[in-house]
Amino acid sequence: MAKYCGLNGEILSQQEAGIGLTDLAILRGYGIFDYFLFKYGQPLLEEQYFNRFYSSAEKMHLEVPIGRQLLSRHLRELIAANGETQGAIRLVLTGGYSPDGYAPGAPNLIVLLHPYPKLPEAYFTEGVGLISHSFQREWPEIKAINYLTGIKLLPQIRQAGALEVLYHHNGILLEAVRSNIFLVNSREELITPHSNILYGITRQSVIKVAEGLLPIIEREVRLEELFQAREAFITGTNKSLMPVVKVDGRLIGNGEVGPWARKLREGLEAYREGYYRKVVG
Repeated sequence: MAKYCGLNGEILSQQEAGIGLTDLAILRGYGIFDYFLFKYGQPLLEEQYFNRFYSSAEKMHLEVPIGRQLLSRHLRELIAANGETQGAIRLVLTGGYSPDGYAPGAPNLIVLLHPYPKLPEAYFTEGVGLISHSFQREWPEIKAINYLTGIKLLPQIRQAGALEVLYHHNGILLEAVRSNIFLVNSREELITPHSNILYGITRQSVIKVAEGLLPIIEREVRLEELFQAREAFITGTNKSLMPVVKVDGRLIGNGEVGPWARKLREGLEAYREGYYRKVVG
C-alpha cells in the first residue's frame, strides 16, 4: 500500500487521511472516479484521462476543487513522495458534504496510488471467460463510483470461473462492467459498440493501433454477433487487451486466442511504451 495519498491537493499519510461521514459518496454513492497507469514517474495519456474526468464531473454538476495544471503537478509530487516509478493512479471526486443527505455539496478530491497491475499471463495466452447479464447503466458515459450490479454478480462470476460480466440490453451488446468489448467477424472487420457505453481510453488506443490493419466499425452490435465472431476481446486500463474465448460457457470462435488479439495487444503495448518514452524524452 502506498504511504501517501492526495486529498484536495494536499499530500497526506494514507493511514491518517479521511473524509467526513456526511459526504454524499458515503450516503448515496454519488461521485465519479478515473483510473490510469504511470510508468517512469509519468502518467499514461494524462490529457485523455483528464478530459474524461473533468467532463464526467461537469455532467454530474460537481466542481473539481483544483485545476488541471495543479492536478498534474500534484500527481507527480504524490508519485515522488511515495518513491514509485510505476503503478496506477485512482482519482475520486465525491458528491461532497451534503446539507440534507441528498443534495451535493463541495466535492472532495481523493488521489490514491495502487501497484502496477500484474495479471496472470494465462489470461492473454489462453484467454478468459465472461458471463452475460441484461443491464443498461443509468449514465453510461460517466465513470461513476456506483458498481452495484457488477459487485452483486461477483458470486455468479466466480461460480462460472469467469473474469467479468458482460452487459447487454434488449438484445444489444454494450460493454463489460470494467471494460469495452471488440469483435472480429468472418470478414476480418473489427467491430465495437458505439453508444450507451463508457468510452474507454484504452478502447480509443486500440482503435488507433488498428487503423490501417483491418476495417474498424463502430456501430450497434447485436448480442448474437458475439457468438458468430471469430475473435472477441475486452480492453481496459488494467487489462490491456485481453482475449475472450467463451461467454456463458459458449466458445467464441474456436475457443482459442486468435491472431488479431495477439497482434493488436502487441501494438497497444508498443503504443503505450512509445507514449511514455516521448513524455520522458
